[in-house]
Amino acid sequence: MTNDVASKWEILARERNARVVLCHTPDTYTLIDIARMADRGIRALRNRLLITLPIDDVVPLLERYNETLLALHNVVEAICEKAEIPYKTPRSIKKMLKSKGDGDASDPTLSDWNPEISGKTTLSTPLD
Repeated sequence: MTNDVASKWEILARERNARVVLCHTPDTYTLIDIARMADRGIRALRNRLLITLPIDDVVPLLERYNETLLALHNVVEAICEKAEIPYKTPRSIKKMLKSKGDGDASDPTLSDWNPEISGKTTLSTPLD
């Protein structure tokens, strides 16, 4: 008798925003743990922004986070190059680099969060 009922893990893996990661090194375990907590923290910040948290407290943290993501992207790209493994820049990083390079604020990046950069006084990206 075969079990045709999907496990809860299989159901979760089918979710649109789910990612399944096989960790082959302790470094990746650490990175995944950090990413999981960052996801929770950033979601909480965005949900509370302009309600209980002032924008001046949140924007610098989001800017630091995005700068760190770009730095990690550069390191991983160099690691892959040294290991002769093809590296594909994630779309979200491409958008960040594009908006940072040419000032195009049409992509939902930090410029939408910072009124000093975008000239906006409200958020134009949906809050998760």
